[in-house]
Amino acid sequence: MNGRHLAFPPGRGNILIPTRDRRSARAGLSLVTLSKPLPLAIQRALHVAVGALGPWVLPGRRTTWRPPLDEESWSEISAQVAALTGPFDGVAGYLRPQASRAGGAALLLLRDGRPLGFLKVRESPGELTRESAALAAFTAGSAGEPGGAAGLGFRVPRVLGTGSAGSLWWLLLSPMEPVPARPVPGVAVAGLADGISETLARCLPRPDDVPGHWAPMHGDLTPWNLRLTRGRVPWLIDWEDAGYGPPHADEVYFLATRIAVYGGGPPARPGDSYAEAADYWRDRVSRRGQDDQELTRRLMSALKTLGAVKD
Repeated sequence: MNGRHLAFPPGRGNILIPTRDRRSARAGLSLVTLSKPLPLAIQRALHVAVGALGPWVLPGRRTTWRPPLDEESWSEISAQVAALTGPFDGVAGYLRPQASRAGGAALLLLRDGRPLGFLKVRESPGELTRESAALAAFTAGSAGEPGGAAGLGFRVPRVLGTGSAGSLWWLLLSPMEPVPARPVPGVAVAGLADGISETLARCLPRPDDVPGHWAPMHGDLTPWNLRLTRGRVPWLIDWEDAGYGPPHADEVYFLATRIAVYGGGPPARPGDSYAEAADYWRDRVSRRGQDDQELTRRLMSALKTLGAVKD
């Protein structure tokens, strides 16, 4: 388990890539989630180069692996997880880059460089409980059942297990293919968001303080969470913020993040139909003052445009 890792990408260093062999390094590189064409092309080129030449071609700071939690908790969690997956001999790590989403880590568990599971560890159970409940709505029964993930044109990870150790909680998910993933072009987001909401309504409890006209939502529907790996069916990941929001909440957030990253304008739709959702997201985004300030600025501008908000 212990060994040399690479803090990637240079400057941010929130992905810990194992460098002991080519397969492990390529699996770790797959944890990098990029959206723009040029960075994606560079990631794919590095993925090929690692396979041909080895991990040494990757730029970044070399470091020694240390679990992103205390040794006692890691020992207990790894034993619990190994009981589900069998022994694993390597990990690639993802540390949240957003200051507003601190207190969490995720590890891709490897055996001989092949992914066994994707482990999320949090300091409180709320996010993992929401994600587990949301995923259950899309994975219960046959994958081809109407209203499931397959019927909506995407796939989701399966929950392999949950547990806790000391003051930490964990959720183990089936892994995506260990290749660079890219955003899905030309998403019909309105229909996608409606299908997600209808499916979540079957199993996501409605809190007592939620307004009656609010509906279930993914809560983090963005271009970088709807991604293609192999084949034509994308993955929809990161369901930790699943919950209830105003009408069109998922649709508005997807459109706003797409505009913030790629530019462009809003769709041809009356602005007042997005107003409540835009106000909802403006309030939430405004609390992320320590995150990427330029992205936050562009996102707030896009939300203002989508909601036709006047100062």
